[in-house]
Amino acid sequence: MVITRSRSKNNRKADPDRSKERYAYRPRSTFEDSDALVGYRTIDHYLQYDCLLTREELQRLDEHVYSAVDTSWLDELCMKKFWEAVVLYYPLWVAPNLLTLIGLIVNLTTVIVLSFYCPTATETAPAWAYFLAALGLFVYQTLDATDGKQARRIGASSPLGELFDHGCDSASQVFVTLNVCYALQLGTVRCGVFIACLISVSLFYTAHWSTYCTGQLRFARFDVTEAQWSIITMLLCTAVFGPGIWSIGIFGYYLKHLLLSAVALGTIYQALGYLSVIFTDGVGKNGSTVAGTSVLFPICPLLAVIVPYCMIYSKSASNVYDASIVLFVLQFGAVAAKATNRLIVAHMSRSELSLWDWIYMGPIALMINQYYDIKMDESRLLKYTTVYVYLSLLVYCFFITRQICDHMGIYCFKVTQPRAGSSK
Repeated sequence: MVITRSRSKNNRKADPDRSKERYAYRPRSTFEDSDALVGYRTIDHYLQYDCLLTREELQRLDEHVYSAVDTSWLDELCMKKFWEAVVLYYPLWVAPNLLTLIGLIVNLTTVIVLSFYCPTATETAPAWAYFLAALGLFVYQTLDATDGKQARRIGASSPLGELFDHGCDSASQVFVTLNVCYALQLGTVRCGVFIACLISVSLFYTAHWSTYCTGQLRFARFDVTEAQWSIITMLLCTAVFGPGIWSIGIFGYYLKHLLLSAVALGTIYQALGYLSVIFTDGVGKNGSTVAGTSVLFPICPLLAVIVPYCMIYSKSASNVYDASIVLFVLQFGAVAAKATNRLIVAHMSRSELSLWDWIYMGPIALMINQYYDIKMDESRLLKYTTVYVYLSLLVYCFFITRQICDHMGIYCFKVTQPRAGSSK
């Protein structure tokens, strides 16, 4: 078992006894004037209640101490040694967040390539496209694992790095899952692509839900690294033998059906482990969250993401969402990513979660169009709402990042000297 902790640049000591007072409930205070406001009442109202943190939340985020327990089998066997060797080749002027962003762009590039050749996840892409996806995931994994090591190497560790890392992971989740769907041609299975993405983002959210309750990110024996190497192996097999290999019959079932069944069982097992932690290991008063709120409430944002898209997908009288399944799950992934980012920010700033988010206007528009039989083309509305939800996600990420940088006196993509009085 490896336990890691890294402190913010202010070098404030965390309470060694994890006292209940640290995790007491503190309702959100009123917003104060911020340099992030633009001067227009409507826009400023949107920014205040959707994108900005209060002064107290920023102070608590500045005090945040990263804590993780890593028992991953592959990490301990060989990957940590490999990553520690790789980070030595990075120039000292390379900012850790830049490495994280490059990994996200690599994942986005590979999913765009495969989406071009497999728009409905039923087609066969060139072998090099699957190989590129496997290589891209390996590069992403390496950059994602070494950005924190680079931060500690150059003395640039900060809460922003943790937030940026996990935020990019939440966005990449749907990209990686889509590449798996392309390799297995899950578009031939009714609801296959949507269910795969649903399971992926839900499990990722639940992992951070448990962190919101315990204040500690916990990795199991078979976790992210092992799952990523399984996907890399799957993509390489697809590149060599073609996607038809997953339709080979074994005991009367397609190989891909057996793989999906194994994934479903593993997901259930891991989700039950997270739920056990959520209900029993809360660090706040009476087993509450780090914000002193109910451990059950974080399920509300998750349901607010899942339920509308399940209703939209099942209610459609046409095959527009099957024909545009990539666009549909990309929109779903963006809404889920913002919900996860809010949960991560709430954990790091020890603040309560809000139920409403303006990004929900995307799926709400799709639902209203369906349930009230408004004569608007579903395909066109899907495109418009997808643009809207990604703009909402990007605006949120931009203003949260800018606020933290201004508060801590650092840059996001540039290495800066530590502030006076801070530790290396």
